[in-house]
Amino acid sequence: MVSDRSKVDVSNVEPTVCWVVALKSEAKPIISYFELDHQSGNNIFPIYRNDKLGHSLIISGVGQINAAAATTYLASESDAPPWAAWINLGIAGSMDGEIGKLYQGIKVINPTKEKVFFPGYRFSKIVSLAEIQTLDYPAPVKKNGVLHDMEASGFIDFATRFSCNELVFSFKVVSDNSEQDMKLIDKRMVNSLIGNRLQQLDALLDKIITLSKLEKQRLQIPDEVEEVFKQFHFSVTRRNQLIQKLRKWKIQFPNRSISHLVKEAKTAADVIRNIDDALTDLKFDWT
Repeated sequence: MVSDRSKVDVSNVEPTVCWVVALKSEAKPIISYFELDHQSGNNIFPIYRNDKLGHSLIISGVGQINAAAATTYLASESDAPPWAAWINLGIAGSMDGEIGKLYQGIKVINPTKEKVFFPGYRFSKIVSLAEIQTLDYPAPVKKNGVLHDMEASGFIDFATRFSCNELVFSFKVVSDNSEQDMKLIDKRMVNSLIGNRLQQLDALLDKIITLSKLEKQRLQIPDEVEEVFKQFHFSVTRRNQLIQKLRKWKIQFPNRSISHLVKEAKTAADVIRNIDDALTDLKFDWT
């Protein structure tokens, strides 16, 4: 039975999940399950949100160009942070895949543009893995272990511009195969196929949100950096250098301050050099 998300304490929910779905029939189970509300206004694409849970969903329409445009539009309209998880969910054709089975696309190919993507952290213990070929038109699959869709490539190409590659996912449910023709697909069938995979998607989301939290921690500027900025003048380049150095410092010394290194400095360059020297000394300290 699917867990009841309405009972989850969402008072401190921060991770953002951005869904890009081609068809309304594919989106309906997600909209219902996460209680997403339709956003009024003259949106180019329909957008649904639940700000308490941190979920946004956009219905792109069919095709790579639509998927890419909708992804860009949702990133802008939702103010998605760089630690947001991006999910493309939909149906796909297969030659040997079981109807209704969920797959994670770990290799996505665009044969027309000769592009290849390897998106997302792999969840092989929760979901089966597959190659996806994104085509410009529906076509039967002629190779085992391969799925055909019409959006994944365009989605991934643009979603990876807004979040790291490990937080961009394409999940597909098999809707037709060599034994069941794609002509049998209708709205009710699509809705059922996606709806039957909600429990599995929920398990995946728990893992994905954990990754999102870790990425947020990695990207956040530590409070110490702001204090150092007040003491010394940093150029844009040196500001970025300091942030990167301090992130490395926090990995090595999660609970240790850099205050002693700052006190020894007279300039912004000195601060960076002192942290760098301390990290270098650590690297070669084999005692």
